[in-house]
Order: sequence, then C-alpha cells, then structure tokens
Amino acid sequence: MKKISRIHVILLLTAVMLLIAAGPSFAGEFDWQWFLYEQERAGLQSTFVVRPFYLRHETEGKRFDASLMPLVFWRYKTDVKDDWRGLLGFFNSLEFRHEYGIIDYDLGIFPFIYYGSSPEEKDRYFMLWPFGGVLKGKLGQERIVTALFPGVLLFVFFPPASFFSLTTTLYAVVSLLPLYVSYSRADYSAWGLAWPLFTTGKSVNRDDLRILPFYAHHRKKDTYKKYSILVLFNYEEQYYSHDTRYTFFFFPVYGHKWSDSGRISSHTVLWPFFSWGYDKKTQSTQYNLPWPLVQIEDTATPHIRKRIFFPFYGRYNYEKKETFFVTPLYFRLSKEGAVFNSNYYYHFIVVWYFKKDYHGSDPVHGKYWRYFKIWPLASVEYSEKGYRAVNFLSLLPMRDPEGYEKLYEPLWTLFEYRRFPDGEKRMGLLFRTYYQRWGGDYFQCKIPVLFSYKQAGGSTVHAGFILSMFGFEQKKSGKYVRIFWVPVRVGEADPGIAVNHGMEDDLRSGDKEADHGKIASVTIPDFPGERTGRDFYVAKTRF
Repeated sequence: MKKISRIHVILLLTAVMLLIAAGPSFAGEFDWQWFLYEQERAGLQSTFVVRPFYLRHETEGKRFDASLMPLVFWRYKTDVKDDWRGLLGFFNSLEFRHEYGIIDYDLGIFPFIYYGSSPEEKDRYFMLWPFGGVLKGKLGQERIVTALFPGVLLFVFFPPASFFSLTTTLYAVVSLLPLYVSYSRADYSAWGLAWPLFTTGKSVNRDDLRILPFYAHHRKKDTYKKYSILVLFNYEEQYYSHDTRYTFFFFPVYGHKWSDSGRISSHTVLWPFFSWGYDKKTQSTQYNLPWPLVQIEDTATPHIRKRIFFPFYGRYNYEKKETFFVTPLYFRLSKEGAVFNSNYYYHFIVVWYFKKDYHGSDPVHGKYWRYFKIWPLASVEYSEKGYRAVNFLSLLPMRDPEGYEKLYEPLWTLFEYRRFPDGEKRMGLLFRTYYQRWGGDYFQCKIPVLFSYKQAGGSTVHAGFILSMFGFEQKKSGKYVRIFWVPVRVGEADPGIAVNHGMEDDLRSGDKEADHGKIASVTIPDFPGERTGRDFYVAKTRF
C-alpha cells in the first residue's frame, strides 16, 4: 500500500508541476501544453482537447465529442438528438427528441444487443444475440421478432483453424441468420424458419412465399407479380396505369426486359458484364460492354451522361455534379450548388487541390476557400477572409478539420503555422515542442518543462524556467522574481498590467492588501484553460 501511495503522490506532483510550467494564459481565449492539450474559445465556438484521449468541440447549439476514434467513441449532440458511436461503428447510442416532445432512446452493440426505450410502447424493444428478441422500427419494418441464432454453434463444434480465414467469415455470416423470424408492417405480416430459406407472408393485397432454392413468389394486387424457380429462372410483371412491363431472367446467362407499349427494352448476357437497352419515358439509353470497363449512358430525366472506359478515362455527369478521371493520373469531382461551386482535384492520388467559390460572401471563408495537399508530406489552406494554414506532416488520407485533424494532427506535425482573420498568428515546431502565438500587442511561447514566456501591452508579464522553478511575473501587487517557486517582490507593476484573477481570495472581508504579508504564490493554468491563480497572505500583525 505504501508503494502505491508513493506512486500516486509522485504522479500528482509531476502533473501539478507540469501545469505550473505552462505559465499564464490570455484570458482563456487560447491555451495549450505541448501537444497534450489545447483549449480555445472564439465567438460561439469552443474547443477542448486532451490528445489523443478526448476532444470536445461546441458551436451554436451543436457539440462533437470523441475519444481515440474510431476505436472508442465519437458523439454528435444537438437540441434534437444525442448520437454516440464507437467500437469501429459497431456501437450506437441515440437519444432523439420528437417534435411532440417524446424522447426515444436506442442502443445497439452489433450483433449482441439491441435495446429501445420510450414512453410509447411501440418504440420499446429488446434483443439479445444469439437468443433473440424484438426489434421495432428497424430494417423497414414496424416489428421484428427473432428466436435463436444456431449458427454460432459452428464455432463450438467445428472451430476454424484460424481467426482470420474464409471459414471464420462464413461462420460469422451464418451466425447472424435466425432459426425463427416474424415481421410486420401495417397490415402485412410474415414469418420464416431457418431464414432466409423459408418465409411466407400475407396482407389484404400481398402474398409472398419463398422456399430456397426451389421456388418463390411475390405478388401484390395491381402492382407486381414475381416468380423464381431454382433461383435460375425468374419472371416478373409490373403494372402501371397505361403500361405493363415484363422481365425474364435466366440467371446469369440471359435476361430481357420489355413492355406492352414498346417504350422500354433491354437485354443482358452473362450478367452483369454485358447489357444494353433504352427507356423512352426517361429518354435513356445504356450500354455496358463489358461492365465495369465500358459504361455508356445518356438520360434526359434526370440528366445523366456517362462515358467510362475504365481504368483509362471516365466522365460521369448527374444533374449538376460531375466526376472525371484519367486513371491514375487525374481525378476531378465538381458540383454546382445553391451556396457555392466546388471542385476537388486529385493528381497521382497523393496531390490534392480543393476549391470552393461562393456565390455571395460566406461568413467564415468569404468569397473563396482553397486547400492544397501533398499526401502525406504537407498541406496548405487559405481563404478570402485571410485565414492561412500550413502543415508538415499531413498524414490523414481525408479531411475532417473539427474531428480527426483536431484530435490527432499535432501528434505528428513537424511544422505548423496558422494566421486567423483577426490577425493572430500561431507557429509550432516538432510536435509543438516549441509553440508560439502572437498578435498586435501580445506574444506568448512555450517549451514544455523548460521555458514559458508571455508579453502583453509592451510589458513582460511572465517568464519561467524549469517548471517555473525560476522566473519573473507581474501581478497587480507588483513585480516578482521566482526562486525555487517562491515569489520575491522586486518592484511595482507596470500601469494597466493584466494580472491573474482571484488575487484577493485570501483577504478577509474588510481587510486591505497592505495590512497583510504574502507568504506564497502559485499560478496553475487548469486543463480547460482557466487559471487557478492563488496568492496566500497572512496578517502582518502575526509576524
């Protein structure tokens, strides 16, 4: 017990001394300690990071939290919902507030447990794999009931030779198939055994039966009829107000689709590789000869134009979006939007250039925004509003400024530079081993453990060495020199100097500072960036 207690004491003292070494911050607007933590407030936005374990970003009623994502969790919260995800996406927890005030809660850990809670019975459910249970509002059904997932026994009686094997993958898929299932929506209800091998369902207008692999039919009055024999022979009729469409498919050898009016006709041979056809209603013609190497399509409604000769050349237009590539040299993604037009360029996969041009003036970026990256070496970002950013290295293979980039990028950044529209600049070297920020009348820099310095309004406010064991500091009561953390007053403070808040906390009501003697002073920037500055006094009459 004594050994554990000593370890705890040592860790606590180390943490306190590291915080002391950080020095004072500028009114909590921005503070940092090496790459380990960062805190910032700007307008309606605030960010707090303890890398790589926790990130919180808040802005205008929205909040994002994350910890070691995607492994542990990430969270999106608004006034309407609180959505948690984690474990590589296998975990989900969602609290949702409906317009009429009801709050629903859903929890899922795939495939083990699904739970739903609500004041309304229709949204309460529970399922535990591999035993079964009830699901509601999932997979397009109002209610799903399952019982037993016997495939999991394959792992017990016929264990695979290796965890990473085709056998393991096959067992995992079979383990997700229930022995019994029933589901319903509106007036339709169905049930099945050894799903999906046998299912049957009925409603006033629908009639379904499937006995795999022998026979299946799906019929809905005045809408469609579908039949399948041995999976190979498939026939379908679809009924429209002025036309009937037919499909015959001998899987996968040959298929043909046609209509009574002759407005549609298409063929496929060795599906999905070869297919061609037209649809006069949408003014569409398509050719895949073979898919996916050669794809040609022209459609009027919606507007589609496709010319793909993979892997060499491709152009695909869908309404106001375009994808163009000359593989592997060049990719371009373009979009015309209501607020801005965007173009994303990829050269040799590793060279990126992104641009947005706004129709008006965006409150954050102004009239334009640009981003250039040579992955994984460097990135440059700038906008019309004056924002500038440079990073070496830039390892992430995607953009996520308020998520992955904020949480992880300083862990490997060799050099970084930021300039903000308000004129503030920041620069860091070697994972923020040296980091500084400066503006019109202030300057601040830190080297973890060794040195911290702050200047404001033309005066030096703080300078600390070796965890602030030695240094200089200005407070409202005067200028002080620190010797082994003990402050020694050496003069009056400069007029108008910024000081730590809470200095008078130790003065009794009605007392004056002049009637007391200071015996100790400690200034600790808390992790959230708010300083805990304490000066300890005793009455002079006690000396």
